[in-house]
Amino acid sequence: MKHDLIDELFRKYYNEALLYTMSLCRNKAMAEDIVSEAFFKALGSADDSIRDFKPWLLAVCRNEFLMHSRKQSRISDTELHEGMSVQEDEILHHIIKREEYCELYRTISALADSQKEVIVLFYFNGLRVKGISEVIGKSEANVKVLLHRAREELRKNMEVLR
Repeated sequence: MKHDLIDELFRKYYNEALLYTMSLCRNKAMAEDIVSEAFFKALGSADDSIRDFKPWLLAVCRNEFLMHSRKQSRISDTELHEGMSVQEDEILHHIIKREEYCELYRTISALADSQKEVIVLFYFNGLRVKGISEVIGKSEANVKVLLHRAREELRKNMEVLR
């Protein structure tokens, strides 16, 4: 790949990949490492068969996160989510700049991991059902069901907050 193309892809997709990865691991430093490694692997193994780079990159990010999680299996899932420091929370608030998004983000964070993942990919990363299906490795029908249930859960939780 040409250097200019790599720079363009990095500039175009880095923030979206970082936000998606942070939604998975909830740790900025870990997310940055995972995204950097994902870009390195994605760009190193890219070929002409890739039709849409963004879903493919996000799938690589997801796989990197899962590999990293397996390596860190001695740390329980709850410890990872509860161990989010005040500084990391402030970073999330800077990424999601407007106040109304902070409430929505907290509500999304309370969803089950599979629901949270499809919501983030659909609304924040702009992927359609087919792209999400490619990223998470589930059928399009399954993604539609996950999106429907996640939207219903969000609606219920947002109504409770009001």
